[in-house]
Amino acid sequence: MAETLRRLSEAGAFRLMQDKVEKWNDNYKLNTTDKNISSCVELIELISRLQGQMFSLLNLCAMEGGEYAGCDALKKRLLPWLSNGFVASSGRLSADTSLSIIAESTEKERQLEILQEDYEKQLDVMESDLNKSKSLADDLSSELDRAHAQLNAERELSVEDSLTKDDQVISLQARIGALQDEVNFYKNQSGVISDYEIERRRLQDEISLLREEKAIMNGTNDFIVTTSPSSKLSSLSTDVFQRVRQASLVSRFGDLFARDRMDGMDVLYNHCDDHELNQKIVFTCVQEAFHAAKSAFNRYRTKVFSALQDTHTGPESLSDAVQKYINKNGQLLDVHSIVEDVLAAMNRHPVISFPAEVNFRILTLFIRETVKVAWSMTALPSPINIAPAREGELFSEKRYRRTRDSEYTAPLVAYYIWPALVNAKGDVLLKGEAVTRRGGALASPRRSRSPSRAVTPSRSRSPSPRRSMMASPMSPAGSRPGSSLSPRPGSAASSLLSLY
Repeated sequence: MAETLRRLSEAGAFRLMQDKVEKWNDNYKLNTTDKNISSCVELIELISRLQGQMFSLLNLCAMEGGEYAGCDALKKRLLPWLSNGFVASSGRLSADTSLSIIAESTEKERQLEILQEDYEKQLDVMESDLNKSKSLADDLSSELDRAHAQLNAERELSVEDSLTKDDQVISLQARIGALQDEVNFYKNQSGVISDYEIERRRLQDEISLLREEKAIMNGTNDFIVTTSPSSKLSSLSTDVFQRVRQASLVSRFGDLFARDRMDGMDVLYNHCDDHELNQKIVFTCVQEAFHAAKSAFNRYRTKVFSALQDTHTGPESLSDAVQKYINKNGQLLDVHSIVEDVLAAMNRHPVISFPAEVNFRILTLFIRETVKVAWSMTALPSPINIAPAREGELFSEKRYRRTRDSEYTAPLVAYYIWPALVNAKGDVLLKGEAVTRRGGALASPRRSRSPSRAVTPSRSRSPSPRRSMMASPMSPAGSRPGSSLSPRPGSAASSLLSLY
């Protein structure tokens, strides 16, 4: 008995019935007749099920009280109620089954209400989105109409403007023809003036040539600065410019070998005692400096050519004008970027290596001076370059000299110390230096990252013996093997006289 009553209380059938009655009352005027009848029948079915449960509980209560228990209440309250014509069926289902059905019905009603609320919310959202889309479509339609109207107006104006421009073009063409006739007339009248102008230019060129010859005789190159920018360099003056600058640069290249190279070797000895590796590093610095300077100069020449191409006028060719501009304004300005390119190339070099804790930037001063010389040599009317060199190739007596520690019977180059200097025709201007040893070509490239080194700054160094061992005199091409020549010429004039 108590268990049946508990399940009936947990089912909440009476609360569900009250909720349905209130909902029916709220929607009565909105519902149709069929829906109102359906709601009423649903309530009657629910009440009938509850009555069947209540009669079952009544029977259980009477059985627990005995044979005559509860007779007074049955006579006074139940029998008069039944005599009024109401008959309640106890139902065909058991009490447990009826309560589970009521609970399932209650849960389904709740789920249906939740789904209906979600559906109504989604419907509201869709309606708002639809309204926004409609308003946006109306705005786009109005904007399209305005664009069509503006396009039609501009089309009408363009037609009118085209008619006006055609008339203006015809009048301008007639005016240009008249002006051209006038220009031709004045050109014919200015023939005498043109002759005087040609004579004036010729005299200016002769004066410039005399100044250059005077500067050559005095052993200076001041004529490069004092030359008038408007005068055209003749073939003779270009040749003089080439010879004077070439002599000066060859002298500076000898200084790089005799002085700057030795300073760079001393710097390397502070970090690495491998003499052969240090010589290879210095030689690679020179190679990469010439390559980077040549690449940078080609970019600079291209910019000058593009700048003068649109504005160039005059009797001289465009290439002559570009070279003339480079002769007067081709000083190396962005040295830092070229030095950085050289350092990056050395860090990527497949043969040379250095301790991981040491950077090639210790040779920045040497690289900087080499880049300046390489740029100036590349900027000449007839450029000067270093000869290509590769380890293991056949030794050339015309371009290189052997070092004192070389094997003079070895035919192949073990490694290079200094490159040879050649002109545009391939003629050797200054010999380089190489080391020849037997079996040098069969040695594998040096890839060690931990060469023996001494990094203590206070260690004793004796640069003089090393310099005496490394430095061998640089000699120009064609000198005898036994002759010695100072690597630093006295002046540019003396170098020019030696070329003559």
